[in-house]
Amino acid sequence: MLQGEMGSKLTTQATKQEKCYDPGDKTLKFVDGEDVLDFLCEDFKSPRAQMSCGHAVTPTSLTNWCLRQLDQGDSRFVCGQFGCGVEWPYVEVCKMALLTPEEKKYFEQTLAFNAARENFLIKASSLLFHHF
Repeated sequence: MLQGEMGSKLTTQATKQEKCYDPGDKTLKFVDGEDVLDFLCEDFKSPRAQMSCGHAVTPTSLTNWCLRQLDQGDSRFVCGQFGCGVEWPYVEVCKMALLTPEEKKYFEQTLAFNAARENFLIKASSLLFHHF
C-alpha cells in the first residue's frame, strides 16, 4: 500500500470509529472546553482533555489533525488552534490520540519519511546555493 493510500485509510477509519477517553484515567486533565481541533464540527462525544499547550481535544480530532499534518508532509505536530503553534512531542500525541498499534506504525514511518525528505531538500538547496 502506498503512503498516501494508507493515510487516507487511517483518516477514514478514525472518522468512522470515534475514540473516547476513559473518564477514570487519572493521567489526563479533563476540561469542559470546546474541542479546538474539531474543524468539521463533528461534535465528538468523548470528554475533552487538555494538551500541554492548554487547548482541549478529543482523541479522534487529535488523530485526524495529526494525520492531516503528516499527509501534508510535516515531520512534527503543532497545535491547530489559531495563534498557538505549540509543537507537541510525539509521545504526547500517542497518548492523547489513543493511537492504535497500526496508527503508531503509520505515524512513525511517515514522520521518518517526511523528516528525511525535509533533510534532503535542505541539503540539496544548500548545495545549489553554494554552487551558484
